[in-house]
Amino acid sequence: MVMRSSSNFGRAIEDIAGGLSRRELWLYLGWQDVRKHYRRSVIGPFWLTLSMGIMVLGIGILYSQIFRIDVQVYLPYMAVGIILWGLIGRLITDACTVFTQAGDALRQIKVPLSVYIFQFVWSQILTFAHNFVIYVIVAIVFAVPLSWDALLVFPGLVLIVLNGIFATMILGPVCARFRDVPMMIGSLMQLLFYMTPIVWHGEQLSKGLWLLMLNPFYHFIEIVRRPLMGQPSVLENWLVCGVITVVMGAVAVLFFARYRARIVYWS
Repeated sequence: MVMRSSSNFGRAIEDIAGGLSRRELWLYLGWQDVRKHYRRSVIGPFWLTLSMGIMVLGIGILYSQIFRIDVQVYLPYMAVGIILWGLIGRLITDACTVFTQAGDALRQIKVPLSVYIFQFVWSQILTFAHNFVIYVIVAIVFAVPLSWDALLVFPGLVLIVLNGIFATMILGPVCARFRDVPMMIGSLMQLLFYMTPIVWHGEQLSKGLWLLMLNPFYHFIEIVRRPLMGQPSVLENWLVCGVITVVMGAVAVLFFARYRARIVYWS
């Protein structure tokens, strides 16, 4: 049993390494995933930016009045939160269909299974890059004060993407095996959206602050949002995200090693 587990782990590592070595393939396929939704469109994937920009503007003006916060302060805060949640939310909900949508290719083409994971995550990064244009515009219009701390955005995004890869390694096989799980994940993410300070400020939560601290999405959003808002980072947020990344990475690799060989049959 120990030798079999060791063998599965070794094959999983080889699969991941093989997927990374074929980056030209999944970089191209991920770009095509974004383009195919807007084929024959004049502005193409930038419809993503336009639709989210309209939503950010509308919600920002409305909720600034509801919360009685200066729109110049509230709209940049909310815009960053919506854009980041778009990335995090899709990395989790769409991860459920990575292998089921690639079922035919899995049975016909022999490539490392991790290629489909990297392809999916890369397509989400491209979508996020399009939507990030909204923040650039908002930051210029509302003169968001930035400092050298803004460079912390990059390691923050790396942690989010890494956890997206790990989540896909877990949710992809689980959702291929149990087809009710994607609906459960979708409903849970809708609930977590309202429980996470995206359109509301964490400071507004006078009681039950411990619920906020137990919300992992809060910490991942804060390590990117605070630098983008010109605010100093909080060490606690980074420590929580670091611990979650290490734990998620270990669980994901072990899970992928255990069930990797069954994914083709489940899909």
